[in-house]
Amino acid sequence: MRRLDLSPIVGIFKAGKNEKGMTLIEVILTTALLSLLLVASYALISSGLKMYRQTLDESSDLQNARYAIYRLSVAIGQAKDVRVVSKSKVEIKMPDNSKVYYYLQYGTLYREKNGGKNPVAELSFIEFYQNPETKTVKIVLKAGRERGITLQTSVTPIGAVIGIKP
Repeated sequence: MRRLDLSPIVGIFKAGKNEKGMTLIEVILTTALLSLLLVASYALISSGLKMYRQTLDESSDLQNARYAIYRLSVAIGQAKDVRVVSKSKVEIKMPDNSKVYYYLQYGTLYREKNGGKNPVAELSFIEFYQNPETKTVKIVLKAGRERGITLQTSVTPIGAVIGIKP
């Protein structure tokens, strides 16, 4: 049986070795490989950060929408009477006969009572609809700009349920 002679191949690698440092080809190959590794790492990190920002924005939009619908539902549910002033403004008459207004202005839902105006949530859209017979108020709202979150609910004021006259 004949043995395979690898001495010419091994000789090429031995002859190319420089005991004092790296050859130009080794430097170029190392730099190219390192550059590819850095570009791939940057793309991966950049993609991860973009997804993180998008998830954070969607979470914030959902939180704003849920909080706004909660505050409006509670206020309308406890009301003696409710009147839809416009599609984006509602007047709520509380059991103590005070009036509270909720309205959307420049992307912010405000609550106004006794001349004081407080921001409730950031929304891009809100509409109120009222059934004149049952006094039930339907609320449709949207939070966020690009892929916004839309929520809706219907609430009947306690005053309409138990028959309190406004």
